[in-house]
Amino acid sequence: LVLLRINRAATCVKWSPNETKFAVGCGAKLISVCYFEKEQNWWVSKHIKKPIQSTVLSIDWHHNNCLLVAGSADFKCRVYSGYVKEIEDKPAPTSWGKKMPFGNLMAEFSNGRGGWVHSASFSPNGEKVCWVGHDSSITVGDSTKDNQTIVVEGNHLPLLSVTFISDKFVVAAGHDCSPMLFEIGDNSITFKKRLDEAGPKKAASGVSAMDKFKNMD
Repeated sequence: LVLLRINRAATCVKWSPNETKFAVGCGAKLISVCYFEKEQNWWVSKHIKKPIQSTVLSIDWHHNNCLLVAGSADFKCRVYSGYVKEIEDKPAPTSWGKKMPFGNLMAEFSNGRGGWVHSASFSPNGEKVCWVGHDSSITVGDSTKDNQTIVVEGNHLPLLSVTFISDKFVVAAGHDCSPMLFEIGDNSITFKKRLDEAGPKKAASGVSAMDKFKNMD
C-alpha cells in the first residue's frame, strides 16, 4: 500500500529502471514519486507540482533512474529531476543539466499546435525525448542541441502512445488503429511505414454458400 496523497484520479504510472521507485501522474496537477523508506518500513511519496497546470497523462524514466519526462493536458512536455537523495547516490551530470535536486525542472517544451500531450518517451541514450499530441503531431526534443525541437504535423488521427525502439526509430500508435514507424534524423522525422497493414485479400477457394443457393434451380 502506498499513500499517494492526491485528491484526483491517478492517470499513469511507471517504475524507474532500477525499480527502486515509481512515478504516478494524476488529475491533481502533480506527479507523485514513491519510494520505500527503510526507517519507517513504509512506502512514501514526494510531489512534483510546478509548473504543471493540468492532468498528467504520461510518464517515462531516463536510464539514469533520476530524470523523468511527463506529458500533460496543458499542452506541455517537461523533463524533471526525480532524484531522491534518501535512497540513491548523487547522479552524474547529463546533457539535460548538472544540478538535479528533486523536482527541478530541467526542460519544458510546448506541443505543436496546442494539443494535449498523450505520451512521451526518452531515447535509449537519454539525450532525446519524443512526444505525441492530440493535434496529430509527433515531436522530438534534443538536449544536445540546446533543446531544439523537430515537429511533424501528420494527416492521420491523433496518436496516443509513443516509444523509442532505438536511438533512431520510434513506434507510435493511436486512433488510426495501426502502429506507425518513424525514423529520427539529425533534423527530421520521417514516416517509414505502418506496421500491421492488411495484405491483399486472398480469393476464396471452393464453392461459397451463395453460389450453392444460386445454383439450386
